[in-house]
Amino acid sequence: MRTAFSVFTTIVLAVGSIAPAYGTSDDVSQSPAEAARKSMIRRLQPLVLVDAAGKTVGLYSPTSSSVILNVQNALIVADVSNQLDVNVPFASLGEQSGSRFKWAIRGETWFLSTDCSGQPIPLANTGLRPVAYTQDRATGTLTAYIGGAGRSTAKRANSVRQAALGGGPGGGQCQRQSPFGGAIQGFDVEHVVNISQRYPEALTVE
Repeated sequence: MRTAFSVFTTIVLAVGSIAPAYGTSDDVSQSPAEAARKSMIRRLQPLVLVDAAGKTVGLYSPTSSSVILNVQNALIVADVSNQLDVNVPFASLGEQSGSRFKWAIRGETWFLSTDCSGQPIPLANTGLRPVAYTQDRATGTLTAYIGGAGRSTAKRANSVRQAALGGGPGGGQCQRQSPFGGAIQGFDVEHVVNISQRYPEALTVE
């Protein structure tokens, strides 16, 4: 999923850089062929996620329901959902919105502690900075723990929190558990950022 998103980002950024050269549909003197070409380019413009204050969050991928954010000069990926309650056992059971989104976590999160407390372990993302997320189950506040840009090291993980969104009956629950082999390759946390505060909900796509 991350690899496809990286390819998607490269394409839309390239298209976005050339699109302004073709003008807009307000140019009434253009030929039908030119108008068709401009219309096609506009349709290829990248989708962006926008927060409640009207600030652009980053490039949005509808195929993965995720967004690329530039936080502390680090590119990271975060998930969003149109479910109004992301803590339901199954994704299909949550009340949904047709046009507004909330922050969400889809993957599992590993911790050094035995009870999913403290900072999680940032894991590598294809082509982007390693990151791990926690989400307050009562308020939905999403916090990003951004790892360094160097090499990973072996981390002895002792607990894991399952994905809340669509995680089944155990969704969002903490389990005292070690990964296969007792350790995973992770990164030290360099930055902690409150994503919900930085980009408040409700989120929309433009």
